[in-house]
Parts: sequence; C-alpha cells; structure tokens
Amino acid sequence: MDSYSTRPINCSIPSGDFVILALDTAGPYPVVAAVSAEEDILFAGSGERTRAHAEDLAPLLREALSCGEPSAVAVGRGPGAFTGLRVGLVAAQTLGWAINIPVAGVCSLDVVAVQFGLSDGWAVLDARRDEVYLAQYQRGIRLDGPMVLSKSGAQERIDDQPAVGDTELLRQPDRRARGGTSIDPNALAAVALVACQSRSPEPPEPDYLRSPDVTWSAANSGRSI
Repeated sequence: MDSYSTRPINCSIPSGDFVILALDTAGPYPVVAAVSAEEDILFAGSGERTRAHAEDLAPLLREALSCGEPSAVAVGRGPGAFTGLRVGLVAAQTLGWAINIPVAGVCSLDVVAVQFGLSDGWAVLDARRDEVYLAQYQRGIRLDGPMVLSKSGAQERIDDQPAVGDTELLRQPDRRARGGTSIDPNALAAVALVACQSRSPEPPEPDYLRSPDVTWSAANSGRSI
C-alpha cells in the first residue's frame, strides 16, 4: 500500500506574489498548470499519449516549474485509475517535501464541473468496467459524491438533470466504449487556486472508490522480486 503524508495541511497562503503548481493524472492524459496570485495562467499543458502518465508528467512539470518556485501544490485525487492517480500523487508529495511547501488535494470531478461551466447538475467521467464516476453540484458546490455507479445506475440517479463530461457513455451499451473527456489544465488551475487558499483543503490522498484492476494474488505473496 502506498504511504501518503499525514502532516497537517494549511494551504492558506499570505497575500502577495505566489505561484500555485497544479497537476492531475486521473484522466487519460496528465495535465499540469501554474497559476499566479493574480489568477494569470503561467503555464498550461497536457500529455499527448494515452496512459503514459509517468513518461509525460516529468517534462510538463519542468516547464511549469520554470515559471517560478511554487508556494503550494494542488494535485488531483481522482476518482480515477489506481496507476494513474498514484503517479500524480507521488510526484506532488515529492515536490512538497523537497521544497517544503503544502500539498492540497482537489477532486477531479470538480475540475470537470468548472471546465464545462456547470452550476447545478452532475459531472461524469469514464470509470471503465461499464461504470462511471460522478458527483452532484448545486450552485457550483459539490453536494454529493464522488461515487462510482453502473451506467444504468447513473442514468437513474441523474434522471433529467443537467450533466457534463462523459455523458455519452450513459447511452452507450457497448462495454468497450471509452469516454472522451480530458481534464482541462486551465480549469485545473482555477480549482487549484481556490483549494490552496482554503483553510481546510482536501488531503492529497487518492480517491480510488474501488479496488485496483490488477491485484497481487495470494499465491505470489511469498515470492521475492
């Protein structure tokens, strides 16, 4: 099991010049942004290869860090796939300890809600296995979730309310169908700025919502690697 920092988090940053570094690896591509105190987007970029988070994240971080040393880091905590989330969370925690700055978690569905301008309704992301991740919002505030439901269960829950993100999957009977929504780095920057000025941000811990797709069998538990 991964070990994540449990030190107290206080991301309330003093007024003045600062840079927030934001990263998210919950989706099919890693995304990174750097945003200033004046809400200027100093850097916004995303990977170009599906499921190549570890390879594509490092060069994005180098570019973002060239904008200035960050005062805090915000990292997407999912929900998302086990491997992808772990890449981003480990990178964020490593940066936080190396520079001695706070690390806050942000819900990746909050970013989806912001990038689609959702006020009231649901944000939806592909969870594979014929399931979706979703969260409900009211006046831009998360009211319920995140949660993982079957497509049919999500349809019943959403009913005729507004929904954004991978909503086409709810009407797609093919289990192999994949969602096309990617996290937008500009929306990530906006959510990160709010999170890192909060006195009670979410912890930088993964929100898997379910067990990994691949597990280590009991038969292999005694083997050395």
